[in-house]
Amino acid sequence: MAAVVLLTLPRAHQLQLSTVIRSTVLAPVLQLQAWLSDTRAMRARVETLRAERDSATAILVELQSVEEEVARLRELLVLAERTASRFRAANLYPAGRASEGVKKSFVVDLGSEAGLSADAAVVAASGLVGVLRSVAARQATGDFWTHSEFRVSAMTFDGRVFGIVKPLPGIPPRMQLDGAPYQLELQPGTELVTSGLGGVFPRGIPVGRVAEAVGAKEGWARSYLVEPAIYPDAVREVMVLVAPDSTGADVADLWRAATPEGEPR
Repeated sequence: MAAVVLLTLPRAHQLQLSTVIRSTVLAPVLQLQAWLSDTRAMRARVETLRAERDSATAILVELQSVEEEVARLRELLVLAERTASRFRAANLYPAGRASEGVKKSFVVDLGSEAGLSADAAVVAASGLVGVLRSVAARQATGDFWTHSEFRVSAMTFDGRVFGIVKPLPGIPPRMQLDGAPYQLELQPGTELVTSGLGGVFPRGIPVGRVAEAVGAKEGWARSYLVEPAIYPDAVREVMVLVAPDSTGADVADLWRAATPEGEPR
């Protein structure tokens, strides 16, 4: 009925009444509509900004990954220049179940055709990575130092203390030095390198650094927790020992020479 009456009014009165209704009865509704429209626009803008942020984050992560890879390759090239006659550069791919928290095995893209053989030492610019176990013509498989059966004879850089390093379970993975002489106590930060004993690893490859003492057998031997020189998840490019007579060599100078301006490792 009100609509019929409104239609019978003169045009001027209709406009006047419409203005009054908009400014009174319909004002909250119109304001709500405007608010909803602004909210939708803001939401769309937020989604756009979020997408732009995610895209920028992905680019930054990719650039950081590239920078880290370049740094690793640069360090490896410095090492490769000094080891060309004894080592071969290879790409490493972690192997094993996807659910493994810590990788224990790997594959490299070189094999016997490149001079690789079983029980060859695998290293990176930071130190010891692991050892080859089986070799085919164009690829080889091996174990990281995190493998439960991995062992390496190690010593302090000055050669005063010897022991056996084994992996410890857990995340992040660590090592333990067993059999160190009881009468010579090692301080945190003491560098450990391969001793050259055992016929697999040359003498002088960085293994890790002493973190803390974890046990001692009175008057006989001490054990130490060791921070590894390198973690499996940080390795993609490696060097593999190929010269048979290099297992008895001292290669400590290769890592010392690769350290910028003679800085200690």
